[in-house]
Amino acid sequence: MNLSRYSVFMLSLGLSSPAFSFAEIRLVTTKPEILEVLGAYSPGPAGSQSTRPIVVMPFQKTFSTFGGLFSYHPFTIENQKEIIKKRMENKINLNPSYIVNMPRPVCGASPETNTLNCFDLNRNGQYLNSYPIPGSLSTTPIFSDNSWLIGTSKGFLIRAEANIENKFLPQLGESNTALWGANSRKYMKSFRPKPIYTEQGKASGTTSSTSAHNLPLPQGIKWVFPSSSQFVGTPIVQNGFAYLFSANQYIQAINWSTGKLAWTVRLAPDANLRMGSNALLATSSEVIAGTELGTLLILNPTNGSIMWTWQVPSATAAQREQTQLAAGPDRFSSLAAKPLLYERNIIVSNAESITQNISLDAKSSLWSYPIGSVAQPKIYKENVLLGSATGKIVSLNLESGNAQWSLNLTDDSSPIMSLFLTKSGVLLAASSRGQIYMVNPETGKLLAKNLPIGETNGEFFAGYGNSDACISFSQNGFRCFYAKVK
Repeated sequence: MNLSRYSVFMLSLGLSSPAFSFAEIRLVTTKPEILEVLGAYSPGPAGSQSTRPIVVMPFQKTFSTFGGLFSYHPFTIENQKEIIKKRMENKINLNPSYIVNMPRPVCGASPETNTLNCFDLNRNGQYLNSYPIPGSLSTTPIFSDNSWLIGTSKGFLIRAEANIENKFLPQLGESNTALWGANSRKYMKSFRPKPIYTEQGKASGTTSSTSAHNLPLPQGIKWVFPSSSQFVGTPIVQNGFAYLFSANQYIQAINWSTGKLAWTVRLAPDANLRMGSNALLATSSEVIAGTELGTLLILNPTNGSIMWTWQVPSATAAQREQTQLAAGPDRFSSLAAKPLLYERNIIVSNAESITQNISLDAKSSLWSYPIGSVAQPKIYKENVLLGSATGKIVSLNLESGNAQWSLNLTDDSSPIMSLFLTKSGVLLAASSRGQIYMVNPETGKLLAKNLPIGETNGEFFAGYGNSDACISFSQNGFRCFYAKVK
């Protein structure tokens, strides 16, 4: 007869064991979960855009409404400490305890007119402040060189210094209200340039308004660059320039130090050859831009001349039937996703049918794979991870392009809008419906998923502290998630 440990213990004391037995106690291991650790909505009155959902189609995906943390523009705690260290070396008074409670501001669109809202990721998404800007936000706010770069719907690009003594927020306070207010139209008109376009759609930097650079700017604003059209997409600060698209199909290079126009080129003179406002990439020797007809343009970063082009093949009729993406004027071949640069190769996808690995040196395709994407690819070990326009994730070998595994995520074939690799080594994927998935990038196993949060309209950006990644969605807000693996 087998005796339980409890019975043996009772008998050793000269006591009889009770007639009933205790249930066996087992440790239950927890399962992977996607935890929403914080979120914020831009404040606005009832019935405003902050409370009304806006459907964002993949081909309209232009920029992340909230931003500051991107691969090109790191704004991590290490980056902040480095800035503070330099300020301390210059003997500028700063409370040492500020480093311990260091804020992580994230700024983005507001439902209110002419307003930028900022929140603190290090304080559970606490609302920090609102600032006046000339027009609605039309680009992803970028943090670079201790400055914020902000583009607006009225065609103004603003470089504002970050205030270290005030949570690294942009210096766009009350002193600037007069600059952007309703009574300042005459003042703002003096910023409007009168460019003289030359052959091939180029315009010299000397043709921009010189009076704009002679006007006194409020404290904290480094420069303001005006354009006749609104700026779109996610700017890139590299090579001493800020590269970005405007809605009238121009790519512009602005001198990062002075705010003066270095060069501008109209890359899409045809109405059907619009620029993909998220498909912009820069290296030390190239600026790479994608168009809506699947053309990849490689430009000289110093003068904007087109060095060479690459045409990504269009989809077949059978391939188009498998996707729910809305068609463009003739077909949907748009390069909507930001290309992925590794070594001297770029991985680029059109939205409906194909992904290619292109050598910048050989100017040729190393391999092609029949899957379209509107999300930037990610590299995991020796593989590249793709989120397809039909709700699938595929892992391909970087060198050969051979598929390692594939996983269908969305039941309704809604597109994967963004991918993000967390510090714990798992992959987060967001669908256009706002459903977040956690996937093992090694095996392709689905680990967890959450309920839809509403249409997403941008790329993941890195979280802070307990949050792995954040993403903006169509109600002028953002949410941050923690990938709980065990």
